[in-house]
Amino acid sequence: MPKPRRSKLEIVADILAVLERGCKKPTHIATEANLAYDRMAKILEALKALGLVVEKSAEFCITHDGLKFLEEYKKWKRLLDTLGI
Repeated sequence: MPKPRRSKLEIVADILAVLERGCKKPTHIATEANLAYDRMAKILEALKALGLVVEKSAEFCITHDGLKFLEEYKKWKRLLDTLGI
């Protein structure tokens, strides 16, 4: 049985989780988040525009706001998983 497709929110959370472990080059982010490079690049640009990530010396890093967003996402995910939703 194939793995269910991830929602855009899950993909964003996966990218932020990769960056939570440290700043990474785009290729490493795409590999670790299991995404096609072009799709990941578009999402990274959106996250940059929202202030959730910043670009430093050809690497992307999660911001304080990005960390807060990721923590809130994890809380909601745990709650929804507990409720079976």
